[in-house]
Amino acid sequence: MDKKTLEIRDYLAQTMPLKGLPLATLDELAASVEEINAEQGETIMRIGKTNDHVFLIRYGAVELVREDGILHGRFGVGDWFGHRSVIRGGEVNLTVRALEDSLFYTLSGNLFMRLFESYQRFASYFSEHKADRVRNALQELRNTDNHAMITLHVSDLMKQPMLVPKTTTIQKVAQQMNEHSSRTALVVDETQHLAGIVTDADFRSIVAHGLDIHQPVTEIMTLEPLTLAPNNQASEALLLMARRNIRHVPVIDKNEIVGVISATDLLRGQTHSAIYLVADIYCAQTVARLSELSKNLPKVLVGLVKQSLPAYDIGHAITSIGQAIVRRLIAMAEQQFGKPPIPYAFIVAGSMARREQTAHTDQDNGMILSDTYNEAEHGQYFRDVAKFVSDGMNECGYVYCPGNIMATNEQWRQPLAVWRSYFNNWIDTPNGQALLNASIFFDLRCLYGDCSLLESLQEDFLAKTKSRTIFQAFMASNALSHRPPIGFFRSFVLDKESVDSDEKGMDMKKRGVVPVIDLARVYALAGGLHAVNTWERLDAIAASNGITQVNIDDLKDAFEFISMVRLQHQAKQIEQGQKPNNYVPPEELSALERRHLKDAFEVVSNLQDFMSTRYKADNFR
Repeated sequence: MDKKTLEIRDYLAQTMPLKGLPLATLDELAASVEEINAEQGETIMRIGKTNDHVFLIRYGAVELVREDGILHGRFGVGDWFGHRSVIRGGEVNLTVRALEDSLFYTLSGNLFMRLFESYQRFASYFSEHKADRVRNALQELRNTDNHAMITLHVSDLMKQPMLVPKTTTIQKVAQQMNEHSSRTALVVDETQHLAGIVTDADFRSIVAHGLDIHQPVTEIMTLEPLTLAPNNQASEALLLMARRNIRHVPVIDKNEIVGVISATDLLRGQTHSAIYLVADIYCAQTVARLSELSKNLPKVLVGLVKQSLPAYDIGHAITSIGQAIVRRLIAMAEQQFGKPPIPYAFIVAGSMARREQTAHTDQDNGMILSDTYNEAEHGQYFRDVAKFVSDGMNECGYVYCPGNIMATNEQWRQPLAVWRSYFNNWIDTPNGQALLNASIFFDLRCLYGDCSLLESLQEDFLAKTKSRTIFQAFMASNALSHRPPIGFFRSFVLDKESVDSDEKGMDMKKRGVVPVIDLARVYALAGGLHAVNTWERLDAIAASNGITQVNIDDLKDAFEFISMVRLQHQAKQIEQGQKPNNYVPPEELSALERRHLKDAFEVVSNLQDFMSTRYKADNFR
């Protein structure tokens, strides 16, 4: 192979979707490539003519123009054109002109179609269906795992368990655990099936409560503990532990105990893990210690992104840290001010409620008080607790809400009956402020206290949103105020992070993830669905036939790709010592990433158009 052909092969080997093809195939392609030069303004293809070659832009740029003279798109280095006419049999539907002096590598139509029919990845890349291309891009993203945690399974890391019968005394189990240097024991019944689990932490409660050590171990064991299967991914086990704040999980295969796995097994050598951070948060005794621990959150985010975990799991892991801080602060407040005089629920809104947090965010929270609330008797207590928690969150990096959506604001610290009146007014009179409040408070989750207060409220307002078509139309109209950042000719729409900033980028929050979050909320409220997390809402919408399963799958893939671009941008900023933001400059992305991002945005935009038609949103804009 001569030097020039070798250079062509090396270039093709780094170009999608040829990257990863067998070396023999790449050698054949390089040998068959023809180079074509075009001067600025030169026409390469013309409508109505026949084309039998596929073009790869080596350098330069082209524009594609429709028959009516309207620009269809512009393409640059690393982009392909001509493939659609070859797939169709040769008919050219767009005129292609060189925008500048350009060099193209061309493949014959026959060779291209042979690759198209032989390699699924190759065919997916050139799919006419944008959603298929996004799905293929996600698969590529998942395949770039350079971290063992992704490829390992629970069976690779689990240990042989220590089994004890249900009748064994607490003292005997403690002795056996000490002899075996084990921090956990699995309690089994007469058939050797799992009955419960005991960890070293359970023995501390014996001392604290003065329990009789001669009682059976069943008195202190955790009944029906959470279990894993041997084929579960290690990364999934890690996220599960973080969500539930547990350190030891039995491993069960076909109802038989086969092992036990601990956080230590999963995370040897990893110092900034979600599960350890959450555990340390629950042990913190001061706000200063919580603040110190919270500073590790960005490092956890970087680690999760580097492991190529799905955005759904990253959101759950990062949220588990924030919600642990909130719960610990409330426990500290109760230590200082005493137990609550009446039942109440401490609620969070926004990304923490949806379990979709990334880096530190501002706080959105409130309190639902029992209807037995009396201001004179109870007011000062809840003011003190709210202030303690809000101030503590601010110290931990969850800054005060600019819109004052916090429990310290009396408006959002009210009895259940008042909250019901709020939601009734927002639903019955959906004006501008009501819609703003709705976009915040229809995503709620209880973190502490009597969660039945929130459950009762949600049952009430979901029954109303399901039947109020005017409210649904206003919500859909409001949701359309956030559109993906795609302008004419598929160009990106850029925004400034602030008025004083000279740098522009794509706002991957307001124009990226928010359009999907808002769309899912509209359909969920219209369907009376209880889910709050966006992915879970989308699944519930499909199950209720609100949107077809095919369209939901496409939307979830688009949401995942957009979310990962945002997360990777934030992780990169953290590693560079910068404060993470949501503004991604297009030049930060490769040509391939920009193409897939445009595809994802168009999938979202198309579903927004469908929503607009379904709920007659244009009548209220």
